[in-house]
Amino acid sequence: MKTKQTNWWYFIPPQIGVVSFAYGSPGLGKTEVMTALSQAAQRKFILMLLDQHEPEDIGGFPIPSKVTVDGEEHGVIKKYPMENIIQAKKEKSLMLVDEFTCVSEDMQAAALTFMASPPKNCWVYAAGNRPDEAANGHEISEPMINRMCVGDWEFDKKAWAQGMTEGGGFEFPAPKFPMIPDGWEESVPFYADKINSFVNCRTTLSRPEYLNRPNKDETMGSPFPSPRSWTNAARILGAAMLVGANKKTQRKLIGGCVGDEVGQEFLDFLDVDSYGDPEEILNSPREIELPKASNLAISYVKSVLTRVKEELTPERWENGREFLATVHRTHPEIAKTFEAKLLELKPDGHDVVKNEYVASMEDDWLSNIHN
Repeated sequence: MKTKQTNWWYFIPPQIGVVSFAYGSPGLGKTEVMTALSQAAQRKFILMLLDQHEPEDIGGFPIPSKVTVDGEEHGVIKKYPMENIIQAKKEKSLMLVDEFTCVSEDMQAAALTFMASPPKNCWVYAAGNRPDEAANGHEISEPMINRMCVGDWEFDKKAWAQGMTEGGGFEFPAPKFPMIPDGWEESVPFYADKINSFVNCRTTLSRPEYLNRPNKDETMGSPFPSPRSWTNAARILGAAMLVGANKKTQRKLIGGCVGDEVGQEFLDFLDVDSYGDPEEILNSPREIELPKASNLAISYVKSVLTRVKEELTPERWENGREFLATVHRTHPEIAKTFEAKLLELKPDGHDVVKNEYVASMEDDWLSNIHN
């Protein structure tokens, strides 16, 4: 029987040093679940209600002090944070930073000093209501959201019912969660290489938004791609695959780092790998088996055209032309979408070679290729 991976996307990242953030409506039992999780993981549970603190609580209160350097005494200012921060640094712990969207950017900035680089022995989780559901709601700042894995909390009705009946409404069962094994770092290079290939493929095709934030207004409060978030994604996927993360969990993990749309396209890119090396396809453009699913086929075409552009020669461009003609046989709408991109890549001064393989289709969609 397959294990239901409820909120695995949330449980995994903090185990490797990346904070998870869950949006959730009030009253879904996030605190109870995380308390039970800390007990199962044998970690001290630390709850920090961010809206009940000031920035100095986290960054530390400035207190005059003295230090001796080379026998001379100097006045200095030392900062002493609140007890919860000290405990998180000293003990094997699990911290839940709640009410995150109820505080201003100044308070979020203070939290960033701690959450950007969590203590190695502390798993740091964050949570909050959507800004329109929160008291005095605020969007999560860009610097903060780009450092976390962000998603929606999934309410586990079965676990809640068990806690209400067997636990008398006081004790809720620990969620099923994966423990990331030691040595998970060895799995990261595989995903780092795939991400590098994916980003290079998209940016080569003049799509800089795969490495830089798109329109700010459209992505406010949501994860977005950047070198930092892609790096986090590689680490998280490397760890997640060691514990058998299913497709749904993978999608939430990658989407939680770089955004749902870009994340899904990257997973499609991984699936396309099984259909052959783009370079080999260019060498035999008539002998290909295109994925039936449109999203995979699109990713496939992008990969091949990227190779054409990276090492552009008249011969490779002609091979790309035959490749699109082959695509047209099973996915004419996709082939037509990339017609303009192929024309943009045509080498200067190159006279298009007459080719019977594509001739029958030129009246349909390649009529501009000789212009």
